[in-house]
Amino acid sequence: MSTGRTGLLILVVLFPLVAGAQTKPPAKVTPARVSSSPMIVEPGSEKWGDIPAAALVGTPSVEIGGTLRVAIIQGDPMTAGHTYTLRLSCSDGAKIAPHWHPTTENVTVIRGAAAVGMGSKWDDAALKDVATGGFFWAAPHMRHFAECKGDTILQVHGVAPFVINFVSPDESQVAKKPK
Repeated sequence: MSTGRTGLLILVVLFPLVAGAQTKPPAKVTPARVSSSPMIVEPGSEKWGDIPAAALVGTPSVEIGGTLRVAIIQGDPMTAGHTYTLRLSCSDGAKIAPHWHPTTENVTVIRGAAAVGMGSKWDDAALKDVATGGFFWAAPHMRHFAECKGDTILQVHGVAPFVINFVSPDESQVAKKPK
C-alpha cells in the first residue's frame, strides 16, 4: 500500500473517530410532562362542593332561591393566569344575582337550561333562554345575571381568576374585593 493510500485510509477511519470524540454528547431528552390526573372526566364522576367564599365578592342583590354547587374539572380557577374548567350545578329556579368577572366567562349548558340577562339590576324581561348544548359568554366586567331552568349543569371555562363580583343593590357602586 502506498503512503498516499495509507494516509487516506487513516484520514477516513480516524477523522470521524476524532471528530466524534470532540463533540458533546446529545443533551438528555426530557419526556413531555404527563399529568398525574386523568384527561377524561366521565359524567357523574365530578366531585361537587360549595362555591369557595374567596370566589364570591360582595352581597347578592337577589335571593338565590335554590342550591348552587361547583366541581373543578381541570386547572386552577383561583390562580391568576391559569386556565380552568369547572361545572356549576344549580336547582330549578336558582338565581345568580347581577355580577361581573375580571376575565371572560365562557359557559356551555351541559344539562337543563338557563336564562341569562345583561345589566346591573335583575330584570325578568331581559332574560334570554339558553337550551342544553347552548353557549354564552360575558366579556370582562360585563354585568349579567342568570337563572337555572330545571336541574341544570353549566360548564364554565376561561383564564383565572374565576371571581363572582356581585353588583351592589345600589347599582352605582360595584362591590370591591376586600384588601
